[in-house]
Amino acid sequence: MTELDRGRAAYAAADWALARECLRAAEAEASLGAPDLVLAGQVALLLGDDDDGADLLARAHRSFLAGGDAEHAALCAFWLGMHLVNRGELAPGYGWFARTHRLLASEGGDWVVGGYLLLPAGWQAVAEGRLDEAADLFARAAAEGERFREPDLLALAQAGHGHVLIAAGRPREGTALLDEAMVSVTGGELSPVTTGAVYCTLIDVCQRALDVRRAQEWTAALEHWWSAQPGLVPFTGACLVHRAHITRLHGDWSLALAEATHACERLTAHDPRAAASGFVELGELHSLRGETDLADEAFQRAAA
Repeated sequence: MTELDRGRAAYAAADWALARECLRAAEAEASLGAPDLVLAGQVALLLGDDDDGADLLARAHRSFLAGGDAEHAALCAFWLGMHLVNRGELAPGYGWFARTHRLLASEGGDWVVGGYLLLPAGWQAVAEGRLDEAADLFARAAAEGERFREPDLLALAQAGHGHVLIAAGRPREGTALLDEAMVSVTGGELSPVTTGAVYCTLIDVCQRALDVRRAQEWTAALEHWWSAQPGLVPFTGACLVHRAHITRLHGDWSLALAEATHACERLTAHDPRAAASGFVELGELHSLRGETDLADEAFQRAAA
């Protein structure tokens, strides 16, 4: 078996560290093709190496274009845009979305990426308070996910639509959509990146609605998925903050403190915004335990 074959097998088995090692070894022997550059980029992102992951996805985009595959080049551009926006680099992220739109328009293809492009438009509408428009965009994205049989797109659209419906005062309809998206998550139907995004959307909505029971149940349902992939940096960090918050609300302050501390350790170098949330959670926990000096230190680190 070649290093490339081993890397692909490790990716399929969710052994991210081994996949990265093998794909790097394969790259040293010969340049990776565009599909394998995508795999390498996704692995890098899952292991918390944002810069390398973005570079590999950009290389994959260029390689697809050079090979005349504009459809997959557009998909690479979209996911790179999503990654950059999620890490707070809005201008570069929306630049990649613009490139995706341009490729779609110039080729005139009936591509699934057209459905994916409805997602950032929907979240922008949410941010600007245009909830009816956002609901329509997410509903259209879900329809595209069903038409193309693309479970990632369908779940992301359902999560966004559920968020909007709850914000619009329709909690029963909204939570039904979120629960349906989470069924796809726990059923192993989605990619790791989408799994984390859907979970984080659900937990954020549950926290805003004070629906602790639902947040706890879905967090417990995902424990097996997390424990089987210990190298996942984005989700075993940011999601630990959510889990710590839920555990604190249930009164297990010692366990919550351990989870929040672990989250801060993992996120400090990789995701400062999520790390700040972790330090806020640490501060809240220390305050509850009467540890005022430690609480003050945690809040200062969050502010920094």
